[in-house]
Formats: sequence, C-alpha cells, structure tokens
Amino acid sequence: MASGEIDPANEFPNGEMRILGLIGDPVSQVRAPAPMTQRLRHAGLNAALVPLHVPAVVLPIAFGCLKLIRNLDGLVITVPHKIPMAELVDHCSERARLVGAINVARREADSSWSGDILDGVGFVRGLKQRGFNPEGQSAFVIGAGGAGCAVAAELAMAGAVVRIFDVSPDRASALVKRLSRADYPVTAADTPDPRGSRLVVNATPLGMRPDDALPLDPALLSPEMLVADVVMKPRVTSFLEQARARGCEIQLGEAVMLYQLDAQIEFFRENLVVGASAAR
Repeated sequence: MASGEIDPANEFPNGEMRILGLIGDPVSQVRAPAPMTQRLRHAGLNAALVPLHVPAVVLPIAFGCLKLIRNLDGLVITVPHKIPMAELVDHCSERARLVGAINVARREADSSWSGDILDGVGFVRGLKQRGFNPEGQSAFVIGAGGAGCAVAAELAMAGAVVRIFDVSPDRASALVKRLSRADYPVTAADTPDPRGSRLVVNATPLGMRPDDALPLDPALLSPEMLVADVVMKPRVTSFLEQARARGCEIQLGEAVMLYQLDAQIEFFRENLVVGASAAR
C-alpha cells in the first residue's frame, strides 16, 4: 500500500460502523463514550458510543427520530431521561419495571425497543470490587429518581436493608411501595439523616454544579460509614470531600459507569452483530 493510503480493514470509524447513542440533558459531564467504545472495539465489534444532547422537552420527538436511524442499534440513557424513557420503549425488563426507569435501550429484530436498568448493577459491582458486601448492611440512599431507584433496588436485591430519602416524599413512597411488594426490606426516611447506616449514597444530581447544595448535612457523617456518590463530574464532589474530611471511606461516582460497561456490552452485543449483518 502506498504511503498515505488508508487500509479499509483498519479504518475506524467507517461506513459499516454501528452506533450507540448516549442521550442526556446535558451530556458534557458524561465519561462513558471513550471507555465504552474501547471495550466495544476490544470485543471485536465495529461500533462506537456517541453522546447526543437531547433536551428533556423534546425527548419523545427525539426518540421517534432516533428510531429512524437504521445504523443506530441502541441508547445509553442518563439524567433526566431515565424515568420517561421507560414509558417510551416497547418492553422493559423485570428489573426496570421494579425500578421504574431504564438506562439502556436496544432495537430488537422486530424493530421494537427494549429497556433495562444497569446503574445499580455497576454501583454494587463497584462496592464488591472494593471489598464491601452489601448483604446484611444498612444503607441510606438520597434520591428516588432514576439513579436512586436503580441503586436502592440493586442494594435491596443484594441483601441490604435500605432507607430512602427524597425531597419529594411521594416519589420516595412510590419506590418503597414497588420494592416492598417484591418483599425487600425498604423504608422511606422523613429527613436526610443517615445516622446508623453503614453505607450512605448520594443518588441525586447535587454536586454537578459548583453552587449546588450538599445532599445532607456532613456533620451527620461518621468514620465507620462508606460514602458514595453517583455524580461523575467533578470526579470528587464536594459531598465526597466533606465525607473524606470526616474520616469516611468514599466511592467515586465513576464506579457506576466503569463497573457496568461490560454489562452494557452484554446487553447490546447480539443486536450490534444482528444489525451489522442486516445492513450488508
């Protein structure tokens, strides 16, 4: 091959590439596109994850348009779309129905769309990787939005006793009812007071902006607590800085993303291969 010519076998991106979109509002904070694309390539898949800023007010219209893109085989979903997207897909997994939200969706062979929620899977895998087994532990989860529902549900399924606080008591109560119907030991908290808990989780967006309030009073934290966040940018939030200053172990928000990437590839893999074959 002459100097300067492109070898089609090694060209990436290329015309046969399959696309996964990462939708959110905003998306400037997301960190998944690079590591996810690397893992897809390592798995032998001609695919990439691309961030797409979809304003919340046009989500149904945008999803309808995205479904028309024939080489787009799936979506990774971040705030604030996780709960409304569960209503827009055709099918949800049992886990997603329990949580009431999804963070991944894929196009099936019949062109319908299926959703699942893997945030909690990544969060719990991160805990176990650091040697923390949730089974039998008390956990306090702040936030009953998409991420909070996923984390609380996965912790409950892993055997933790979970208390949930949300600024909307109705939202926290709705999550507790769903999980209680499945016989998980979950209760709603009236105030953001984590005392008596071994694990404390900020599962709200608080911390993404420099002027955000803290999700709870850091004076209520104590050194025996493991304090975790789901916010990925900044890498170490003000909440985690406060927790660390009080002698707590911390888990960064990036654990939610890093430890669920393989689960996401498992979710998408078959469809990416089928989509590539159908395109030929």
